[in-house]
Formats: sequence, C-alpha cells, structure tokens
Amino acid sequence: MGKTWRDSPDPFERVSELFEWPDLFPEWIDEEEEIDGPMCPELPMPDFSQYDDMHLIVARLPCKYPVDGWGRDVFRLQVHLIAANLAVKKGKRDWNMRTRVVFLSKCRPMLEVFRCNDLVKQEGEWWYYEPLIARLEQKVSLPIGSCNLALPLWGRGNDEVFDVSEIQQATSAPKREAYATVLHSSESYVCGAITLAQSLPKSGTNRDLVLLLDRSITEPKCEALKAAGWQLRFIKRIRNPRAEKDSYNEYNYSKFLLWQMTDYDKVIFIDADILVLKNLDLLFHFPQMTATGNDIWIFNSGIMVIEPSNCTFKLLMNKRKEIFSYNGGDQGFLNEVDYDCNWDIGDQRVYASDVAQLRWWKFHDAMDAKLQQQ
Repeated sequence: MGKTWRDSPDPFERVSELFEWPDLFPEWIDEEEEIDGPMCPELPMPDFSQYDDMHLIVARLPCKYPVDGWGRDVFRLQVHLIAANLAVKKGKRDWNMRTRVVFLSKCRPMLEVFRCNDLVKQEGEWWYYEPLIARLEQKVSLPIGSCNLALPLWGRGNDEVFDVSEIQQATSAPKREAYATVLHSSESYVCGAITLAQSLPKSGTNRDLVLLLDRSITEPKCEALKAAGWQLRFIKRIRNPRAEKDSYNEYNYSKFLLWQMTDYDKVIFIDADILVLKNLDLLFHFPQMTATGNDIWIFNSGIMVIEPSNCTFKLLMNKRKEIFSYNGGDQGFLNEVDYDCNWDIGDQRVYASDVAQLRWWKFHDAMDAKLQQQ
C-alpha cells in the first residue's frame, strides 16, 4: 500500500481466504450476552504505531467486477479499512482537518467508508479523496458487520446496561437534523403518516418533521398532514426502470429524494406505517448508513440514518438502470449500492404483532377526532 508498505519490513497480514462475507453477519448473536460475550471474527490490521505521519495514502483496491458477488470481497473490505485507519491515525491534516487518500481500482471505492462528497477527482482508475477526519474516525470506530452492535445493550466488561447518556447529551442540542417520510402515488398511508407525526413529538424529540409527497395526495389530506405536524415538500416521483407498470413498487425510488434535503446534515427516514414509542434522537449520533437488520446481511430501509448529499443523489440516479434490486424496491437497491451484499435469501417471513396493533389503535384513538377521520 503505497511507499510506506513497500519499505516496511512487516507488511500487513492478508485476511484468510477462508474468511467469507457471511462470517461478518452471523444468523444469530447473543445480544443479551446470556451465554457469553459475542465471539466475532476480526480482520487483521497492521501495527499503525510503526508508521510515520503521511501526507498521502495510496492503496490499490482489488476489484473482481463483473464476477457475481464481486462487492462481497472480504480482502477488498480489509484494504478499505486499513486505508481509512491510516488516514485517521497517520494522515497529516490540512487547515480544514482533511487528509488525502488515493485509490487505484477499476471499481469505485465503498461509499459506506469513503463518502461521495469527499471524492475530489476521478481520472481513469484513479480516485482522489480528501476525507474529513472526524467523519472517517467515527466510521472506523463502529463495529464491522452485525456480530457487534453499534449501540450495545450492555457496557463493556460489566453487567450494567450500556450508558447512552453521553450520546444523548451530544444529540440533545438542536442541529440541522430532521425526521422524514415519503408519500406518493396513493393516499393509502396518510393515516399512518398522521399517526407517525403525532408519535414523534410525544417521544420527546424537537427535530423538524418533513414529509415528501407528490400531487396524488389531495388538498384535504394535505391539510390534515400539516395539522398533524408535518412540513410538506412536494416532489416529482422517481420511477424504478425495472418495475412493471402499475406495480406497488413502480415509484419506490422516490425515496432517493431524501438525499436532496441538503438543508439538513442528517435525516432519519421512517416509513409511514411505523409508530414511534421511544425517543430515537440518539440515532443522529451515527453516520450514514445506519439502519436496522432485516435478514442476515440485508438492512431494512424502513428506518435509516442518511446524510443528504446532491453527489449521492446523482450517483443513485445514475445507477438506476445498472443495479438489480433483489426485492424490486428501494431496499434491495440501497443494499446493493451501500453494502455490496448477497440477496440469495430463501426465507424472509415477517410476522404481525397483536400487541403492536393494540398499541397503534390506542395511540390512534387518543388523537384529535378530525385527524382520526383521515
């Protein structure tokens, strides 16, 4: 990796070929640590203390494209993480706390490590980044895969519940942050969106509530949505070019417009059919793409933290025809773009909850009578 690696008597240890992508995402983890702490696989990292500070970090990224599963290459991930850690620990900062990283690869570096906005120039197979160190440092501090939780249930080395007070304090001050949802093509989810808007302030948040919606939502429904607490922003739908005409997911790519909310630094997207029962503001502490798991290494796009960026929006739009979504919708597309994962999942059952339904109706019945009628 660059001159430093060639001159080093102790180059980094390459990850074992037996270490496969699914090993990062075990089907079951002992979240409650009832049996023992989780035994998670680790990617070998060099001893960063042996290196001097660097003005420029250069790395050659492996790229197996267009072989199936080329993005699920553990060695490729390892090189990304070594470069990112070198930038954080040994990269010299300029006046605005950025360092310089260059990749040589025919494949674009991973968006979830090196942000679209940090790409200064691309020429042929050369990719020149000036990442903001604070953001990159937060990225490399997070666990890899799903074996460890980004927000653990228990404190490290003790039996006490993980203390989130520092995170809560850091996220308590008003910032350029918002909760958002999207409605388009029909009014089927208007009632859910009204309930969501009512539940968020009751959870204790003071963030803006922003609703992206198209003109299929009638004026009376729009008035009810505003009365519920939403700031309305009208959009033009984005069609999934692979969807069948009049299918339920034909315009699900409208969710990409969340990345155009650049008047906010972070947005927590929540599907309109979700009821918030507890304050979620601490999620603003985490970087894009933070989401809940869906099945093994697939994340669920029903709740996710994003960082609005016109650069990312353009990239998503440019890849619409290129990328195949495993479920035909935005969730499959975003998993492919941001996580380079496998979609060959045979069993994805979702079970309804009678308890959740009762709580939803209890919340619904407590709303203003006019809002209940929408």
